[in-house]
Amino acid sequence: MHTKPRDACGIVGIYNLEDAARHAVLGLHALQHRGQESAGVVTALDGKLHCHKGMGLVANVFPGGSPAEGADRLPGTTAIGHVRYSTAGGSNLVNAQPLIAGYMDSEVALGHNGNLCQSQTLRAQLASHGALFQTSTDSELVLHLLAQHQAKTPEEIARVLALLGPAFSLVMLYPLPLPGRLIAARDPWGFRPLVLGELKRPGKSVAMVVASETCALDQIEAEYVREIEPGEMVIIDHAGLRSIRFAQAQTPLWRCLLEHIYFARPDSLVFGETPHLVRERCGEALAKEQPVAADIVVPIPDSGFSAAMGYARAINIPLERGLIRNHYVGRSFIAPGQHARAMAVRMKHNIVREVVEGKRIVLVDDSLIRGTTTATLAQSLRKAGAKEVHLRIACPPTRHPCAYGVDFPDRDELIAHNRSVDEIRHLLELDSLGYLSEQGLLRLFGQNAADFCTACWSGCNPKLEP
Repeated sequence: MHTKPRDACGIVGIYNLEDAARHAVLGLHALQHRGQESAGVVTALDGKLHCHKGMGLVANVFPGGSPAEGADRLPGTTAIGHVRYSTAGGSNLVNAQPLIAGYMDSEVALGHNGNLCQSQTLRAQLASHGALFQTSTDSELVLHLLAQHQAKTPEEIARVLALLGPAFSLVMLYPLPLPGRLIAARDPWGFRPLVLGELKRPGKSVAMVVASETCALDQIEAEYVREIEPGEMVIIDHAGLRSIRFAQAQTPLWRCLLEHIYFARPDSLVFGETPHLVRERCGEALAKEQPVAADIVVPIPDSGFSAAMGYARAINIPLERGLIRNHYVGRSFIAPGQHARAMAVRMKHNIVREVVEGKRIVLVDDSLIRGTTTATLAQSLRKAGAKEVHLRIACPPTRHPCAYGVDFPDRDELIAHNRSVDEIRHLLELDSLGYLSEQGLLRLFGQNAADFCTACWSGCNPKLEP
């Protein structure tokens, strides 16, 4: 049973690098946290695309770092890769990305991170013109629009991207012109991160890399260059690198703040900041707003560690590992019934009795969505001898589902929907519960605070038109 928000995928693109497929796979390993349902890589060679993808983790789809049949199955010096978690469309192989389509005597491969908010309207328009859909994912709509508009040149592709609206970061690979053309683009609101890097090699020309997060660049020893800007399309081919503005960046932007709170790897650089340091600051702010008399701070692993470090430092009490997470329990474990859900939580987390026994404990986590895990952990801590169990959450109450590419449960499944903080505390059987306020969170970003989406907390969903 999934109790955390989940994101909609990770993407990587590589140009001008020998064994591009293997490097793309390495990049996907670094982005595995963004999607565990499927993985795939497409390469370009001699005017043709070569694809390998499958269901499951990157290590399952690409054992040993390459396709099961060997690296020769994906030849070429240009590649794109994708790890998926489905927020639109089902979890099955036909929806695994990159998607490939043919039009105008050529092919294109696409990897997409985000949700197209205009998907229902776009799908209806395309269907009225005779489009036949092969998948249930909104990413396929981009391919249909490219074909419908016969978009082949970068300028024509840019005009199609301007029709999409929020929310997307994407990579595309065309096999022509040789040795292939890599395109990366980000919507004008900048919802999802997308970065550009380069890999310099002695005696060889520079290889270019794009990825959802900088941790993928680090994995293949590429250097971070810059963010791909909102409303920008980057084209990398035999002529070099150039940029096209398919739309002006919106003012303000609408960057997903959950990237900093939860999604992004702590060691990445996201929207110009390192998530680990942001999360520490969230913990410090939380301690100022929601202090509590306690003996130890215990993070809920792994997502709560950074915030717990900041909280413990600010409140000046010890940080202890009172919970140990089993990293070998798959995320696909979905348990029916309350007893089975509690068993699933115990499979993932175990109490260190000697650490928590007789203690007043502050549990710290980055977010609270359904509350299933937290309720079970609180009960287990009391059984292990904890005197008090307090919970502190390093973001505001999540009361609203997301339309922009985060898989929140239905509104009624959100524990904070239509409940007060005290009602949630009582439901989870806690001694106290405190959240970081929205104002306290935004204050951490200073003058950039207006450029972040807070819709899942505030319910404010502006009308975002393409």
